[in-house]
Amino acid sequence: MPTQNNPFPIMLDAMVVTSEYITKGRLPVLYVCREVDEEEETWQFHCGNGDFTMERMQLVRLDNILRLDDTLVALAQLPAGHFATRESIDAQWKVAALPEE
Repeated sequence: MPTQNNPFPIMLDAMVVTSEYITKGRLPVLYVCREVDEEEETWQFHCGNGDFTMERMQLVRLDNILRLDDTLVALAQLPAGHFATRESIDAQWKVAALPEE
């Protein structure tokens, strides 16, 4: 599914999980994960502060996240079941497997 205009394996209008820290507070995305189970694939984009309370979570289109931070295209091929973190928007991403539940 990746194309020249969209290197992600999901459509640009696919819904992804983020928080108001990113969309309203304009904090940088420092944590990204790609979870896949038998039924669906979920991408999450967070600021890394550990606050995942439902009141702060939002569903937004992938292209909206990419408009906020175009450096995220570097993670377009993040393997399923993995996450990536960085210390700042200018830092290198560190990728690791998500812990098994």
